[in-house]
Amino acid sequence: IGLWLLGMSAVISIVASIAGEREMIRAGQIGHSTEIIEIMNRHEFMGNIVVWGSITLFIIWITLFFKNMEDRRVDIFAFLALLVCAVSFTAYLGGKLVWVHGVGTP
Repeated sequence: IGLWLLGMSAVISIVASIAGEREMIRAGQIGHSTEIIEIMNRHEFMGNIVVWGSITLFIIWITLFFKNMEDRRVDIFAFLALLVCAVSFTAYLGGKLVWVHGVGTP
């Protein structure tokens, strides 16, 4: 089940990334302060790490699953823990943009 949930989250993260790019363009037209633009750029960078990290982990996990190689659960768990930290920090930045600075709200 975990493998398929990771695959689904990788696909959804691609959709979220595309939506974020659209909002970044729209926010750039409004003319926010330098601090907000800096947070947006950091949020975008961390989001890219999450998207590509999810895709990479999913491909590695699928490869190991179908090759039936030796048990690599510890390596996958360590990478998954790093990915969870990246997702948490990205969510913090996104929440700060919306709730503190009002970015993306009408």
